[in-house]
Amino acid sequence: MLRNNSSFRSSLYGVAVVAWHELLDSIKSRRAIVLLLLYLAGSVAGCAIFIKVLHTVENGVEKTIGVSESKKAGATTSVVWKSEVFKQSIIHLTGDRKELVDYLLTFPPLCLYYGWLSFTFAPFLVVMLSSSRISEEVWSGSVRFVAFRTSRLGWCFGKYAGQALQLLLALLISAVGAWLTGYFKLANFDGYSHAAMLLMFALKAWIYCLAFLGLATGISQLISSPNIAMATGIIMLMVFSILSGLASHLSGDGWRKIWDIIDMLLPGGHDLDMFYTDLRHMLPAIVYLVSLSFLYVMAGYARFGRRDL
Repeated sequence: MLRNNSSFRSSLYGVAVVAWHELLDSIKSRRAIVLLLLYLAGSVAGCAIFIKVLHTVENGVEKTIGVSESKKAGATTSVVWKSEVFKQSIIHLTGDRKELVDYLLTFPPLCLYYGWLSFTFAPFLVVMLSSSRISEEVWSGSVRFVAFRTSRLGWCFGKYAGQALQLLLALLISAVGAWLTGYFKLANFDGYSHAAMLLMFALKAWIYCLAFLGLATGISQLISSPNIAMATGIIMLMVFSILSGLASHLSGDGWRKIWDIIDMLLPGGHDLDMFYTDLRHMLPAIVYLVSLSFLYVMAGYARFGRRDL
């Protein structure tokens, strides 16, 4: 028993060391800096465009009701946010989950938009930037220098953990960018409530993206060429998106229940549940997403563990 505990602690230590070196290597190679800048720029640009559109809509409403147009967005957001047009748009995006729509309309518009932005585009960046991480080491042969220091499985999970830490930092930075954009461009900006909501969505997006990071890590173990691994990751991401869309439309009774099973095996089948704050919806989604992440990693390791490096 003591020997097993010692071996387990040693394995965890090995994963932590590999993760730390993955983080340091990314910083030295400026990969981490590029990642942070991409997320920050995307968040600021996306939120700025959203606020501009919101301001235009608000000015239209103000003109209709005969009041002077506001110089900043946010002055009449409550009127626009509760309009039937916006409500129907969100109903369409949530797949007719009306109870979720009523709940989402209680969030500040900027925070809800940031959540949608992160859940929609962060998976693409994760797959694009992480699908080649292990492939690069195998392609260059540098994996041979660490193979004798730790187990292959420990090394793979260390690379995964290092990428997960970078992803978390990137999403937190993007939330800061969204907050600063709102601070300078929104009227009646409640800094505290926006900060709490943006942080919540950043953490939820991180958990959601872990499944895609697992997919990228699994693909990276299967393919030696970094470029082909990246291309395969992007293709698989598109396939997953198409299957999720089909599952949401084709699921039903009888043989159609197979689409429910397919939906459960895809990250997209659990994204809307992450927008709730109650554990009844969130906890199963978190369990599924983390489990899917490890499942994808282990699917790649099933071959990587037997490969001749």
